[in-house]
Amino acid sequence: MRFVGVDAGGTKTHALVADESGEVLGVGRAGPGNWEGVGLDGALAALRRAVGEALSAARTSPQEVTAAGYGLAGLDWPSDEARLRPVVEELGLSGPAVLINDTFVALRAGAREPWGVVIVAGTGTTVAGRNRRGEMARTLGLGYPFDDWGSAPDLAQAALHAVARAYTGRGPATALSDRLVRLVGAADVADLLEGVSRWRYNLFPLVADVVQALMEEADGGDGAAQEILLRAGRELGGGAVVVIRRLGMEGEEFDLVLAGGLFRSATPLLLETLRGTVQAVAPGARLVRLEVPPAIGGVLLAMDAVGWAVTPEVRRRLEEEARRHLAPTQTG
Repeated sequence: MRFVGVDAGGTKTHALVADESGEVLGVGRAGPGNWEGVGLDGALAALRRAVGEALSAARTSPQEVTAAGYGLAGLDWPSDEARLRPVVEELGLSGPAVLINDTFVALRAGAREPWGVVIVAGTGTTVAGRNRRGEMARTLGLGYPFDDWGSAPDLAQAALHAVARAYTGRGPATALSDRLVRLVGAADVADLLEGVSRWRYNLFPLVADVVQALMEEADGGDGAAQEILLRAGRELGGGAVVVIRRLGMEGEEFDLVLAGGLFRSATPLLLETLRGTVQAVAPGARLVRLEVPPAIGGVLLAMDAVGWAVTPEVRRRLEEEARRHLAPTQTG
């Protein structure tokens, strides 16, 4: 048997081909696969390249595929499946095709059971969950204007707000001021703020660096930085609580998977605030970082689709094989 798993996000597309024992036979990579950013033709091109590379490496034809699981960023509404399924069908793979928002692929990859909750926080932020009955729920994950707050760009913007508030006197002094001045190469805070307002300085390419500075200053006791992380923990945890309640999981024990770039550098303050927010409602939630490539979630969903039993040994082998080929925790 040959199972295909795909993780198509806003920055990259990964594909895996694995057999029924969990051995990874082929891997493929491509650029952004979110149709909202690259269009339907661009999404198809990314899928063709990634899946084609994986099948070629596995010496497997499209007609030999048993089933495939596609985690697709931008599959947000029922109408999106209607526009994306024809794109997937263009690949010509045989067997069932599971199309699902990419957050659910991260959930299947990170949770020890086929159910649980995942928080993805990176370029954007989304919370998704599945209960034991197979019912699913998620937040919108669409950012502005829908107030899904807690992504890395959100935190970087909050850091800039803290610097501006300190400069005008509306907020406390913060070590973030010097950190952001140095990051952009500004002369001083006034030059930083003027430069941002006049588009001489662009913080977007520096989001990861700003977030790292934010984490470090919070760890060092900076009050403004700590307030931002406290808010992030409450917001991200609050999103998880909404999903947990919608799925009736308050009394369950389950994995709460943390995926995305924000959690790779998250401080104890952020994590403990998030944990406290969630466990106040669902004490059985276990925080688990996603330490494997999300694309294995697509393989597991493909196995689920045909009723193939995913034993601990199959999962262990799949995880080990995938880690050798793909960098872990890359989501979105």
